[in-house]
This record gives sequence, structure tokens and C-alpha cells, in this order.
Amino acid sequence: MHTEKNFFDNVFNTVMDVKGKTKDNEKARKDLPLYCGRKDLELKAQGNGRLFKPKANYTMSKDETRIVCRWIKELRMPDGYASNLSRCANVQNGTIQGLKSHDCHVFMETFIPLAFSCLPMHVLHPLIEISNFFKDLCCTTLKEDSLKKMDENIPIILCKLERIFPPAFFDSMEHIPIHLAYEAWLGGPVQYRWMYPFERFMGESKRSVKNKARVEGSICAAYLHRETTYFCSHYFKNFMLSPTHVRNEMQWQVEPREGALSVFRQSGRHAGKEFTHWLTDAEFNSAHVHVLINCSEVKPYLEYVIIHL
Repeated sequence: MHTEKNFFDNVFNTVMDVKGKTKDNEKARKDLPLYCGRKDLELKAQGNGRLFKPKANYTMSKDETRIVCRWIKELRMPDGYASNLSRCANVQNGTIQGLKSHDCHVFMETFIPLAFSCLPMHVLHPLIEISNFFKDLCCTTLKEDSLKKMDENIPIILCKLERIFPPAFFDSMEHIPIHLAYEAWLGGPVQYRWMYPFERFMGESKRSVKNKARVEGSICAAYLHRETTYFCSHYFKNFMLSPTHVRNEMQWQVEPREGALSVFRQSGRHAGKEFTHWLTDAEFNSAHVHVLINCSEVKPYLEYVIIHL
């Protein structure tokens, strides 16, 4: 888990050219003549005595970083899939800050091919491959053949990244993925070994502290209150709000409507903030057709029309 986060931080900060966090700094450029021959990326002396750092093809421009931040700002994901990433994006400055460990996990495995699509293909392809590597590694079901193939491919992927990023980019965190496939082969799926549940529990415990002079007592009192509420919730109806039954997880008991079409007898729930919206004629006709097509009572008539057309 932490390996994936640290690997993502190095990639993201370098590609987005985050000041103070990127691995492509002046010290890294000074190492290029010593360790690899990349004349186009070496620092160039100017007439005023300063050094000019040429832009690398693996970094994004300021306008491109703003586009990525705007895309993240407007991104909407399923409920419970990830936290609110829009709070981390600053469109004006073109920066993203405050990503949590699980946010980095989601971004690394899902959004890298989309967010970094403006990069050249020889840079984007290795990033997609390392993204797919972590995605396959975190699957709920792991096959021995797949792990063997992942163990063979990860050194090649890292070699491709070495041909793109400067030597300073690679530290111990970039070496650890070589051993992850073998570790998964020995220990099984990572869901039973990573730290997300424990860190989430520790975060809830820290937020429950009300008396700073009695930290342990506050955590114990909050934990007992949460457990008591959980067990008491079993004696209430299933639509009662509780710490374990939030708004989006409630199961409402709706009495079936007699005489209505089957499409209107399905139990549902609202999602998001309530608001009023008046349908236009096009939206009304589209909804009307959708209801008729998905209604079992209308199916015989549809089949009759299809046969006789």
C-alpha cells in the first residue's frame, strides 16, 4: 500500500512538475553528465551566469497541469469509490495537494492513463504498464500464471522508466515493485494484508478525541458508544439511521402498488441532494420510451411489431 503511494507520488510530482517535490530538479540534471548521456536535458549556462533547465518530454506544461486539475475538479465517481478528489485540485495554480493514501491508490490504478494522456506515447505507455501492474496486483483473485507473468514483466517496465526519467527518480521505492509479485504469490491477495482498514480506524479514533488531556479515555468512550449504537440498531427497523446505516445504505420498506406497471413496482432510493427539475419535451419522450421498452407488460407488443415489420 505504502509502496504504491510512494511510487505514485514520485511519478505524479515529476510529471506535474511540482516545485519542491519533483525528482527532476537541478541536482538531478547535474547528475546526467555523470550517469547517462542526455545532452538535450543537461543544464545549459546562460550569459548572465545562471543555468537554464530545458523542459523534459516527461513533464507537463502549466496549461496542461491546469487542464488536469480542472478535469479532477469536475470528476464525479460512484458513491464510496473514492473520496472527494475535487477538494485537492487547485485549478488556478495547477496543483493537487492533500491526496490520501487511498486517493493515490485510485489515481494510480485508474486515472493515470486519462490524466497523463497529453504526454508522448513513449512516455505514456510505460506509465500505463506500471498502472496496470498495480491494478492486477490488487485484484481480489490472483492466479499463479498471472503472478509469474507479472514477475517477469516488472523489470522490463522499470527499465523502460529508466530510459525516460532521470537517475535521481529511482530510489528504494522504485526497486520494491520487483518483489511485490513474488510476495503476493507467497502471501495471497493484498486486501488481507494492506493497512487501509487500520489507518481508517486510526483516523476515526483520532477524530473522536474531545478531551486532549484524556486522549485514551476519549477514544475508549467513543468506541464504546459506537459499538453500543451498532448493537442497539439491530432492534430498530432497517431504515433507521445509525453509524452503520448511513443515508445511501438504507433499505426503505415500500408497500407494493397494486395495479401499477412492473417498472413502477421496483423499490428505489434517492441519491444526492434533492432538487426540482422540470422535464423538457425531449426528456419526457425519452423517459416515456425507456419505461415502455423496459416494461414486461409491453414486451409482447414489441415482439409483435418486430415480427411484422
